[in-house]
Order: sequence, then C-alpha cells, then structure tokens
Amino acid sequence: MDSPSIHGHDIASFDLTSTHRLPTVSAAQALEDLGADPRRFIPTSLEVLDQVLNDVIGDSSDNLSRPGGLQKGQVVEIWGPPGSGKTAFGIQLAANALCQGDKVIWVEGFHPVSPHRLHDVITSVQESSPLSDATHSVADLTENLLHFQAPTLSHLIGLLCKPTTNAIPVNTSLVVIDTLSSLVNHAFPRNFEARRSPKGPGPSARRLQVIQFLISTLQKLAATRDLCIVILSQCATRMQSEHGATLIPSINAGTWEQGIATRLVLFRDWMLRSNTLHDAYFVGIQKLNGKIVPSGINQVFAFNIHREGLVSVGLDGNQASLSLSPSPHLKRKLSQTGFEVADSEGEDYGWEDEDELEMPNMPPQWQGSEDIFLGQTEDDEALTDEGSDNQSPHHEETTANLSSESCRG
Repeated sequence: MDSPSIHGHDIASFDLTSTHRLPTVSAAQALEDLGADPRRFIPTSLEVLDQVLNDVIGDSSDNLSRPGGLQKGQVVEIWGPPGSGKTAFGIQLAANALCQGDKVIWVEGFHPVSPHRLHDVITSVQESSPLSDATHSVADLTENLLHFQAPTLSHLIGLLCKPTTNAIPVNTSLVVIDTLSSLVNHAFPRNFEARRSPKGPGPSARRLQVIQFLISTLQKLAATRDLCIVILSQCATRMQSEHGATLIPSINAGTWEQGIATRLVLFRDWMLRSNTLHDAYFVGIQKLNGKIVPSGINQVFAFNIHREGLVSVGLDGNQASLSLSPSPHLKRKLSQTGFEVADSEGEDYGWEDEDELEMPNMPPQWQGSEDIFLGQTEDDEALTDEGSDNQSPHHEETTANLSSESCRG
C-alpha cells in the first residue's frame, strides 16, 4: 500500500501533473503588459511626447495606440526659465490625473496656482479625453485636489519627508511641487559670504546635505506610494571661460542628478509655419527613465498654452531642425568682430558715472526669477568647506502647521 492511498493527494509534496504550480510569464511579456497599462502613466495631453515618454514598449506599428506620459513611481523634474510654461504644464498633468479619478497633491512655494485656470483645464480634459471620469462633475473632481502651502523649506520637509495619513491619502497618483528651487535658494542662498565655520560644515556642505536628504526621501516616497512626483524648478546661469553663459537647472548637485528619473526642459522660441514666424513653447527630453541623453537634449516638441490647456503644434517638415547642440561656438578674434576699442580714457562712448547709480538693484533670489550666476557645481563648493567630508548628513526636524485647502473651481 503506497502513501497516496493512505494519506490522500499531497499537494505539499509537489505531486502534481504539471511541473509548475503557478503560470510563468516571460520578462518581455511582463514589460509589455506594464507598458500597455494606462494606469501606469499620467498623460501630458501632448500625444507625440507621451508616446516617446513610454519607452517600455518598443516603437512599432502594432503599438500606435499605446498609452504614454510620465510614469508613476518616479521623480520627474521640469525646469526652464520664467515664462516657459512650467506651471501650465503642471496644471495639465494635475487635470489629467484628476479626470482619471485619482487624487492630486499640489504643493506651492511662492507662486499660487489659479483655481479658475485649473477649472477650465479640467473641463476641457473631461470633454475630450476618453479616459476621463464622466460620472463626476468638475466640482467633484476638484475635491480630489489637496492644496498645501509651504512658505519655507522646513514646511516642505515636514510635509513630504514625514507624511501623515491625511497629507497623502489613498488613491493619490501625482504630487506637484512648484518652485522647489526657490525654497532651497531662500534657505541656502548662493551669494553668501565665503567664510569657514570652526564648528561643523559650512553653508555649502549643509545645502548639499539637505538636497541629498530631500531627493532620497522623495525617491522612497514615489516608490513606496506608487506616485509620480513632479518638481517644477527654475534655471540658473553658469558662467564658464570657454563655453560662455549656459542655462542649467537651479539645483544641479550630483546627488540630485542621480535621484531624478526623467527631466524635461521648457523654453520658448520662434518656429516657422506657412513661411511665417510664430512664437511657441517647446519641451525637450534630457533624461528618460534614468538614461541621460548623450547630446544634452533629445527630441523637441512644440506646443501652445490656451485657456483650455496645452495644445500640440506641428512643426513644418520643410524647415531645418532646430539646432540644440551643447557644443560651444569658437571665439572670434577681436580683429574679426569689427568692434572698436577706446584708445584713450576720454572715449567712454556716452557712458556716464552717474548711470551706474541709476541702475536698479538686483531683486532678491526668492522673489521671482532665479536667473543666478554659478561659477561651480554644488559638489565642488562642498569640498571647499573644512570638515564637510567627515560629516554625516543630518536633518533637523521642524514641526510646522501646514494649511491645507481643496482647490475649488
């Protein structure tokens, strides 16, 4: 008499007809299923850009209707000069997430978001998008937007680094942090006097420690809560001897670069349509899902900002491609420029000494434009402070009352 006749069919002994207890799925099939799930993406309403952002599925004719957009579980940085459309881009992402039935968190620093503008964009998305939740009104959708004001960097750290249940509720898919670079530059200004502190790290080292703590915390938050954290950041001007003036993200530390999964740059330029020049907005991809573009910037997509949101603009295929090469231009010799140099002290070309007194002072960094001058990276600055290499990053927790309100149309 054998064991099965006495004890019956034993599943624990793997006495099954099949060699596997669970069905297996290949890695390629798993990636394709992941890239075909529309709930994994937050669209930007720019269809061509959304298709490029979804690099999980290979570009083929069978996947023309594949979903696209910014992927959840990542930290995305959108940067550009003032007036390039960063806030409008964030509002469009928030409206698309709300129309899908998800909750959105908007954290603002110094620039408040317009509720009327958000109401118009949600109305437009609800009428045009097939993925929108048509069973709810616009007022019901705006109830899912949690609006926080973070006047200082300490408020932001207290909100996102130690989040409570009410701060990030269930079914939240998108977190938009507006003007984060303003909060960082206000807490750690770049134009401080160079001085060495006998106790502890200097200002540059403390700034780098806070940036490292902040980006690592945002990475964990995005991965554990399955969120898409979008950071709207300003730009800075780096002066270099050979390259000249170059626009770079305002937060440009190496640790920050490692934590950013996708980076988009926004700017404005002229484009040719029907042999006529038109002003348009452009968005370019600099980093996609952890892969840095070797040439500095990849494909560029044109769009316009209307009251109803972002609208794609088709580029004229007959015109030459926009030159966005990061390579510097060779300097010309003075004899090739045609400029005239004053050969005596009396030839000042109309510039009076009183003109310097009449020039306005530079505005504070935290009051709008962050177009500042940088001479070196933040990693290099941290090395100039004594004792900073042996100091472990620390964070001083600050308890602050955060005002939360629902943005109503």
